[in-house]
Amino acid sequence: MTDLPADIDRFSIPERCRVLVFTSPNAGSGKGRDQIPRFVELLQQSGVDARVTHQVNELQELSAVPPDSQVIIVPAGGDGTLSLASAAVSKSIDSDGNLPLIAPLPLGTENLLARHFGHTSRAEELIQTIRFGSCYRLDAGTANESPFLIMASCGFDAEVVRGMHLTRSGHIQRLSYFGPIMRAMRHYPFPELEVRIDNGDTLECRWAMVFNLPCYGGGLKIEPNAIGNDGLFDVILFRKGSIPSGIGYVTSIWTGTHLKRQDVVRLRGRRVEIRSSGRVPYQLDGDYAGKIPLRIEMHPGFVQLLVPSKQAAVA
Repeated sequence: MTDLPADIDRFSIPERCRVLVFTSPNAGSGKGRDQIPRFVELLQQSGVDARVTHQVNELQELSAVPPDSQVIIVPAGGDGTLSLASAAVSKSIDSDGNLPLIAPLPLGTENLLARHFGHTSRAEELIQTIRFGSCYRLDAGTANESPFLIMASCGFDAEVVRGMHLTRSGHIQRLSYFGPIMRAMRHYPFPELEVRIDNGDTLECRWAMVFNLPCYGGGLKIEPNAIGNDGLFDVILFRKGSIPSGIGYVTSIWTGTHLKRQDVVRLRGRRVEIRSSGRVPYQLDGDYAGKIPLRIEMHPGFVQLLVPSKQAAVA
């Protein structure tokens, strides 16, 4: 679990509370999905209005915050499910500007955000977070108006994600990425990218990554200084473009030495524009999202995230 900033707020569940579990009906029977009915049953036994929905429209309708009550959204799935739920309930802001609370039940492959903040897939522990947790106002990004909470990238790793998207069948495991990685290493041409941050000068690179949180698949620390509530993106640009340099970048990322390279640039900003004359894929929170051009914008404090509190164990 990450050490949380001192400015997070303690949260107490109100007497009137509605809990909405949002999950995809196509997610299958992956590990931990038995925790969904367990979680709902425990809440209902305690007299809490708890429901499960698979539809975004229904989630938006039910998440409208009633007067003198609180709505808590529980995205049960991976990072993509969490981003989708957060974007959906952003339309449920009440007259005071309050958002429903988000408390993830991580059931995906990586669960980067949930791991970062210390959430687990156990129903009982999630209920403890709802009862005794803290509220963290998390920034969010949009890329061509699609939401993301962790990171966006275009270039080599997005090509790997695209390859996975085209060939996947069933539940993804980490080993599932081996084939797409090897194909991208052999064939990805590293086309030139033009990147502009906050209306500054245009920079050229061959691989661009934009972080809101310091998380990446496989536990890799590509941008360890990213902070989820500072109102800024942390941008990393890899400037060279060839198969050998791409292999060098991947190797240095695995060994944690990429930030020492002189052909790696680090910047910060609230808006990022990325263009290319080539057909360059981009990914959001580990899901293939399309091809650039790409306009990325920061939305400070977009998500009210419930996180496990260090005080929960003694409360």
